[in-house]
Amino acid sequence: MRLFIHNTKSEHLPYDEIREAFKAFLFTQNEYLGIGNCIKLTAEKYAVVHIRMVKESGTFVWDVPENKIPIEYTDVILSTIKNIINIPMGMAPFSSYGFSYQIVDGSWHPSDSSAKTFEVATFMAIANIIGFEHEKIRVYQRDKS
Repeated sequence: MRLFIHNTKSEHLPYDEIREAFKAFLFTQNEYLGIGNCIKLTAEKYAVVHIRMVKESGTFVWDVPENKIPIEYTDVILSTIKNIINIPMGMAPFSSYGFSYQIVDGSWHPSDSSAKTFEVATFMAIANIIGFEHEKIRVYQRDKS
């Protein structure tokens, strides 16, 4: 299988701020679970991502069936995680962070899901893990309707 890495530089997400929050977060547990979504019923947007961070050798694990998240979204999910944890140029991915990032569940919709919705859902999952809040991400949270 060959994947092309998606460039996640969305102006609508506060990447600089979440990178600082991620760097400052005190990881005291061996495992974290973050659930992120981009669900807007009025705007036809839908993506859900469940990320498990496990303290072990740094790897990326895709452990979700195709019917939950199609493999085509692997690149945007991986790129969003890498962008948030801010892996310096030349460093082996995930090597110095001591966590394995596992995609363990999620959901999608054939017409309402896109690379952007999965970028937002992945961003929200990491934000959920570290307790990051920002006015720019509130617009992506689930509609109350």
